Amino acid sequence: MHRREILTTMLGATAALAITRTAIAQVTPAGAIPSGVYLQMATTGGMFLENTARDAHEKTRNPAVKKFSRAEVIEQVNLSRKLGAYTGGVGPSAAAPAGPGGLIGGLVVAPVAVAGAAVGTAAGVAGGVTGGLLGVAPPPGGMTTDTQKTQILAQLSAMPPGPQYDATFVAHALQGHQEALTIHGSYAQSGEDPGLRRIARGALPLINLHIAQLSQMQARMAGQPG
Repeated sequence: MHRREILTTMLGATAALAITRTAIAQVTPAGAIPSGVYLQMATTGGMFLENTARDAHEKTRNPAVKKFSRAEVIEQVNLSRKLGAYTGGVGPSAAAPAGPGGLIGGLVVAPVAVAGAAVGTAAGVAGGVTGGLLGVAPPPGGMTTDTQKTQILAQLSAMPPGPQYDATFVAHALQGHQEALTIHGSYAQSGEDPGLRRIARGALPLINLHIAQLSQMQARMAGQPG
């Protein structure tokens, strides 16, 4: 099954579970996202980021977006394989194509290098992880719902290449990474499973790096200094 179809199927299957900001609110008394909810949110969120990045890599003519989307696919394939150990080896990337242009190979072991040098203060942001995980706030406007993810994928797929497409992709990728920071940061702080906490904690530096890169791309596209 094509990965876009897999994501659509998963989003439909999890809609009844309300894997959205409501799920984050339904935490344990200790403040942790339950492991099952974390796995669902991390998986569907990662598949959304990967599929939008695959679409961007195929269509964009912007070198910065091309480079970023390439790195994003590799990031999500890596993370999915790690989470697959907790989902019976049936993670979305377990049998997925390597990535745009057959990129995985040796590159998959060094996704930070593939992402390119940190720009501005990205390295410092990544080094600081979340700056206090318990204080991580949901992104503006709350979490993207499963229905919205499906709509965004359809919107991007239907758009022709060009500056408007690039700006739309960057905006949705930034929102998705801010949500990922909330999900992984919350579980890294107080999740119940030590192994999953390590995976969540390990995902944070690259998420932060990508937030910094996306923010700078968005500023440049808007004609702002940065």
